[in-house]
Amino acid sequence: MDQFFPAIFVSIVVAFIVIKNIKRITEKMDVEAINPYSRYASFSAHIQEYIRDIKKEIEKDDKSDVIFSLLDGADLKKAQEQLSDFIRKLVFFETSMAKNRPKEQIENDLAQILFDLDNFVRKNIENGDLIADKMKEDLQARFEKVST
Repeated sequence: MDQFFPAIFVSIVVAFIVIKNIKRITEKMDVEAINPYSRYASFSAHIQEYIRDIKKEIEKDDKSDVIFSLLDGADLKKAQEQLSDFIRKLVFFETSMAKNRPKEQIENDLAQILFDLDNFVRKNIENGDLIADKMKEDLQARFEKVST
């Protein structure tokens, strides 16, 4: 009987720890089950930040401290319009209408936007190849972060 109470106490402590861990894991699963498309919305918002940075910097008069600078001869108004189109397309992934689409279609649409953005940077921005490669690495890391 003397060993009964310590065994019960240890069992209760172990059960408490297991229940806490299960609760923590299932809460994370519940959030993804409720809104599995939230990672696409989060990733879309991050891409939009990039595009807004590009747009803001190409519109600056002082080009001394900018990363994104239009190539000589590139049309500013056309570039602004293309960037605005990217943002409009990306805003869709934050709406409830995006949830009605299959996951594969959403991923394909996002991939197409990223492909078009990559082409835009390479063709219209000074040092576009280098900047596009860095942007790809950052966006890939960001997608992996929101996917886990």
